Amino acid sequence: STVFPSAPPPSAALRPIAMLGIRFGLRRAAASPLAASLSLSRPVLLARRSGFSSLSPALQSKVDQFRKDVEKYLPADGKKVVFATAWLATDNMFVAMMKEHFPEVLSGMHLVAIDTMHLFPSTLECARLVEEKYGKQALWKLPQDVSTREEFEAKWGDVEDMDTADFDFVSKVEPFQRALAECNKDILITGRRMDQAAQRIALDVWEESKRTFNPMAPFSWSDVIAYVDAKDVPVNTGHNFAYRCDAPIEATKRHLPDLPWTKVDLGKPFWRATDEELRGSPPAKVTYVFKSFGDMHTTVPVEPHESERAGRFVRQAKTECGIHTRTTSAGAPHGGALVDLLVKDSAQAQALVNSSAKTLELNERQACDVFCLVNGAFSPLTGFMDETQYTAVVTSMRLPEKQLFGLPVTLDLSDISGLKEGDKILLRWAGEDVAVLEASSIYKPNKVLEAKECYGTSSLEHPTVHALIAEQGAYYVGGKLHGLKSPKFPYPTQTPAEVREQLPEGKAVVAFQNRNPIHRAHFELLKCAQRDVADSVLLVHPTCGPTQPGDIDGLVRIDTYEALRKETEEEYPMFRWAYLPYSMKMAGPREAIQHMIIRKNYGATHFIIGRDMAGTKSTITGDDFYGAYDAQETGKKFSGELGVTVTHYENMVYVGPEEGYVQESIAKAQGKKVVKLSGTEFRRRLRADEEIPEWFAFKSVVDILRRAGDKAFCA
Repeated sequence: STVFPSAPPPSAALRPIAMLGIRFGLRRAAASPLAASLSLSRPVLLARRSGFSSLSPALQSKVDQFRKDVEKYLPADGKKVVFATAWLATDNMFVAMMKEHFPEVLSGMHLVAIDTMHLFPSTLECARLVEEKYGKQALWKLPQDVSTREEFEAKWGDVEDMDTADFDFVSKVEPFQRALAECNKDILITGRRMDQAAQRIALDVWEESKRTFNPMAPFSWSDVIAYVDAKDVPVNTGHNFAYRCDAPIEATKRHLPDLPWTKVDLGKPFWRATDEELRGSPPAKVTYVFKSFGDMHTTVPVEPHESERAGRFVRQAKTECGIHTRTTSAGAPHGGALVDLLVKDSAQAQALVNSSAKTLELNERQACDVFCLVNGAFSPLTGFMDETQYTAVVTSMRLPEKQLFGLPVTLDLSDISGLKEGDKILLRWAGEDVAVLEASSIYKPNKVLEAKECYGTSSLEHPTVHALIAEQGAYYVGGKLHGLKSPKFPYPTQTPAEVREQLPEGKAVVAFQNRNPIHRAHFELLKCAQRDVADSVLLVHPTCGPTQPGDIDGLVRIDTYEALRKETEEEYPMFRWAYLPYSMKMAGPREAIQHMIIRKNYGATHFIIGRDMAGTKSTITGDDFYGAYDAQETGKKFSGELGVTVTHYENMVYVGPEEGYVQESIAKAQGKKVVKLSGTEFRRRLRADEEIPEWFAFKSVVDILRRAGDKAFCA
């Protein structure tokens, strides 16, 4: 492989010890040969415009507003403030403005930089120059337990063979999360701008729900280059190269070796070159330049008029690296902010209703999904999934921007005649208007593929697969959802915001999901979990929507939960109870991820996954579709990425009145005799009005189930 030198080593005073892998030795090139174009084999040139230091009135006005925004949103001492820098021109402009106008804030805040082990050498040199010029040392983080490219590849393999989501997590998101924890972050500053991409066009300067400050949002690319020229701000010397060719080269191929272009060193950033200097003589048909710098294998040059982001992630179905979309912390909503889709303005709500081309009466399953969408339980979703989102989640368990999402959230229709993309659909439930859907995507899904990917089988013996293929509509409609009213159900429900409001500040929250009445073994598990997670609150959060045949009906279960809550609230004051309208899918491991995400949005930091969570059996043979601990293992695999710790336990078994309940393996190891009562026998005794032992079930729960009789069971 090609070897090129690393950046000249910075002084020890300006780099933490974690950077030793960068400071010394050689770093092997990534797959992209363009890295060699930007190696530091010659003296580095700073972007300077000697003698020019004034700003245009329009740019000065934006700088003045920047100063007002900083004064409004940042503490004067800069404490608990983190700026995430990638050493791009915009990032360096921010540092320069802070040094000039708010040196004390800059001094007190944290400048966090991530070396993915795959950055351009010129990026590392630019970082050194910025640190030196503005006297601000960055807190550098690297992928866990590696300090060189060779160590990275030994641990995770070549980047071209890695899943892009995995690369982003191990090289960027996880190190960044470590940095945020170390800095005790309260406010995060980004260098994002509204003109960079469609995904950022509505970017607010201050995002209260995320405690995120985007001070560069109003600035444009032309503002940035004007400022760095005027103020002598260091920029990446990779901007100095032009790549001239006789015909366009597809962006997805510009990382390949031996491309038919000529690389020219302009001796200055490309924006200071004339068109003749860029194109050469005779003029090249096409000229490419680097406008932005990420990882070497995911960044390519673009035409000068294109957006900076046009050259990033060109071979991937995403537009962000994960720092802004996947970074999380314990207790934070999935995606960083709790989504609220309820329209607050009555006139706007009425206008949406009036503009609807079609009205749809929801079934209970669909109404549960609308509740979860409009109230943020499915954050970061802002509506039913369009075809792109649906396909990404089905095939990779991730949204297009690579955030985890366990299962698709779709609105199914049997008939789409008269409906076209762009129409609005009024959604009604229980006699009320609850939402308006902008139908931006109407498509016919491959349900067999959906079944195999999401449920692990296309067998109609799986009850949810049968419903998916044989009962639900053949078409899906996706798009943005506007909530008019939170759907009501015949039981009390709580939104994520309502539950979060009731949770004590600063405590771990252990969530428990279940779809059946809580018997003694379940309750013992809850006691263990609340005890094992120090100083925690336990959130009992049952799903109360449609479930599989044979389960206890939702309304009957609510009665059992309420009875148990009242019976135990004095002895267990740290238990909280809330009820979720959610239609169980019985998808085993993938549904475990879905439940972790929902409980994360409800404020959970920990999640209990017991034996056979969300499992089901063949309706013909009775065989299990999933292994007993498949859901547990999947939850643990993605625990770090979600910021939710999996609290996992084996079956709790009863070994007699003296010891009560213990974990099954302990009972086996100690040779204890386990006393059992099967579910089938429990149901028989219920129907026959025979005694059910107190060690198995709470009397209050049994009494409710007996009163309900056969109506207690779902058909």
